[in-house]
Formats: sequence, C-alpha cells, structure tokens
Amino acid sequence: MTIQEIFNTPAVKSVEREIIDVMREIWRSHANNDWGKVTIQHLLKVRKDILNPFFVLTDEYKELLSAFNYNLINAQLNMRKQLLNMQQLGKNAGLYEAEFIGKLFMSYKYSEIHPIQSIRAKRIWNVMNGSYDNFMPLYESGVNELHVHIEENMPSENNYIYLSEDVDNWNEGLYKEKTADMNICFAFHYLYANTEFSIFDLLWVRDFSIELSCESTHCTGSSNWDKIDWGVCDFYD
Repeated sequence: MTIQEIFNTPAVKSVEREIIDVMREIWRSHANNDWGKVTIQHLLKVRKDILNPFFVLTDEYKELLSAFNYNLINAQLNMRKQLLNMQQLGKNAGLYEAEFIGKLFMSYKYSEIHPIQSIRAKRIWNVMNGSYDNFMPLYESGVNELHVHIEENMPSENNYIYLSEDVDNWNEGLYKEKTADMNICFAFHYLYANTEFSIFDLLWVRDFSIELSCESTHCTGSSNWDKIDWGVCDFYD
C-alpha cells in the first residue's frame, strides 16, 4: 500500500477525526479538561497501533529511515555542543551550583516533504508535538534529554547517542537483519518504542528544535542551612 492509501483507510481516518474532534472540545472549553487529555492519549496509542502494522521496510523506507536517523544524530550532537559551550560560559561567570539542561524536540512545523499534506495531518501533528498541550508524557522533555552539572564532565558523543562508548545499533523490533548496517541511535528507538508517534510520523522529519536552560542557585548568606531532625523531640525548651 502507498502512504496515501494507508492514511485513507477507514480506521486511520476515523481515529484521526476522533482525535481532532476531542481536541476541538478541549479548545472550546478553555478549562482543565483531564478527561479530554486522557482520551487523546489513548486515541494516539490506538492510532499508532493501527498505523505501524502497515509498515514494511522497503528500500525507499530504509533510505528515509537512514536520513531521519542521520539528522536526529546531528541535531543531538549540535545540542550537546551548545550545552558544552553554555557550561563553559557558566564557569567563566563564576557559577558554583548550576545545572545545564538540553532538550531536543522534533520541529513544531509539520514536515513539508511528508507525502501527506492535508489539514487533517497538520492538525494531528500539532496535537502530537506538544504545541497545545502535552499529550505524550514520555515526550514531555523531548528526545534524549541531557543534564550536566557545572563541575560534571559532558558524556562522550557515543555515550550520549548510543548509551555506550562504542557505536551501537538500536534496531530492536525493526527488521533487525535489514537494519543491521544502520547504526540507529537510541533516540530513534525511544521515539519508536516508547512514544505514541507512529513510524510514518518520523520518517520524513528533518528539522528539530533545541531548547537549552540553566538552573543556578546562589545564596547571599551562609550556605550552611539549619539541619532539623524531625525525629527528635527537642522543641520543649
């Protein structure tokens, strides 16, 4: 089946329209709608369960997967480099208690090279990518979040990308023989195995959003805080 035929199957159209309908109800209510949020989370999982079985690793899809993996790795390395520079700036500024945090998200803009360019597809991407609210708890901090203390050594590139000092291949559950030569990064495995994105949502993504932040604590007085032991009865003096 072509990608157009897959997204036009009654099951896919039905679940996506249901997601959009619930999203519109949430938007209209202008209130904390826990029921709607839980419903969308469930429907996104159903959508993934419907879409992924259609996936067959053809040469074309393998090429797209390779391109996504390549761009995802480069985006992570770019974020790591920026975070390392930020850490050095913190040291130069004399910060002592500081933590630097890097988060990487897939672009909030729907991929312009995706074969499906319908309004329905763009609305679904808006729901999934967190633009309106977090409907994917395991994607709330993006892909492969990186934390480093000001005095901590940055993990090596391989350790960050593959969770190992050696180049690895996180291709579990993805045509292992056909992808044995791909060196798929951990971040792809995380998205594919743990979040509600389907494989067809990922293959055409080429752009990413890097978010960096610094959390620093500075005491104007003594940093030796009172040590209170609530297990001791010492307050009747």
